[in-house]
Amino acid sequence: MIRLFVIIIILAAAFYFSTSSSKFSYDIRRKRYVAFMVFVLAMQSGLRNWAVGSDTYQYNYLWRQAQRFSWDSTLERLFTFSGKDPFYLFFQKVIQIFILDYQVYLMIVGFFFMIPFGHFIYKNTTSIRHIAVAFIIYMGYYYGFYSITGIRQTLATAVLFISYEHLVKRNIWRFISLVLFASLFHISALVFLPLYAVVRLNMPRLIFGLSIITFPIVMYFKNYLALFFVTIFGVEDRFGAYAEQYKTGGSLILTAFQIVLGIIGLILMKKATKDNYRVVVMYNVFALALFFLPLQWVNPSAGRVAQYFAIIMMVWIPFLLDASSSSSLHSNKFRGVTYSLATVGFIFITIFAIQSLDEYKFFWQYMKAPYGS
Repeated sequence: MIRLFVIIIILAAAFYFSTSSSKFSYDIRRKRYVAFMVFVLAMQSGLRNWAVGSDTYQYNYLWRQAQRFSWDSTLERLFTFSGKDPFYLFFQKVIQIFILDYQVYLMIVGFFFMIPFGHFIYKNTTSIRHIAVAFIIYMGYYYGFYSITGIRQTLATAVLFISYEHLVKRNIWRFISLVLFASLFHISALVFLPLYAVVRLNMPRLIFGLSIITFPIVMYFKNYLALFFVTIFGVEDRFGAYAEQYKTGGSLILTAFQIVLGIIGLILMKKATKDNYRVVVMYNVFALALFFLPLQWVNPSAGRVAQYFAIIMMVWIPFLLDASSSSSLHSNKFRGVTYSLATVGFIFITIFAIQSLDEYKFFWQYMKAPYGS
């Protein structure tokens, strides 16, 4: 229920900052709204019980293990790239210079992710209404991973959020450097590199259309695609299972939603991208999300590759909502109805997602540790 409570905060805060004193400019109110929600989400993530999520407890084990490593051993692993995740070990050792408490570490990770995330939302939206929808989509789609489960990929994604701004501004070397840095946390972040070439082509309609048309083909060859990626990255020993058919497959509802969203996006492309280069870039990013989407049907972990690109939905969908109600025949009231219906829809997605997630409790509440931990 914590997610529904956070959604109520998102909506209440949106109303407050939309109607607060006019002595503050609209842009300042947008910034304050984002900052407020970043604080709420970072605290909620950092204050979670160690038993929340599928990986939090395992990362606690890695945290305690890092304390036993000497600096000489840590640096040797880092410079020789030996052992598992040598940079993550180094990152933990640096943090442990200042703190040893794992709960504080979770708090640091929470803010490390949420601050770039908030900046990403602020830079790629134009209204408080946009921001509210973006945060609600996050609660329905991405909260279950970034807020309460993953740490290494969460850190990698935070760096990719920073790299995105350089992608938009076409600062190639800064973009590449940040993606390479993100890959030190999680090697899968390297899939973000081809995005620069896609954006440089400046053919969003062709690329986006091809991603939809070729989806059935990619879906058919999904296992080979997964095998290709684990081979090219040289991580068969760690991620070889990605190339094996997962017994339960992906989510039919969420897959259908993204495909339908892609078709709607293609129809609205001309209106949505008019005089807005940032939306053009969003189309390119979501095109790659559709391309990698079948990986979720190979193995849910492999599907995290698509997640790097699909997260653009948070800031892209508000522009689609604007485009769908931009005709002069529609009033602002109609646009309000459109946003209201979309918000209700994403709340239902959140309720659906809750069914498959573990419960949430704060660290001071009792919660049984995961089996076998």
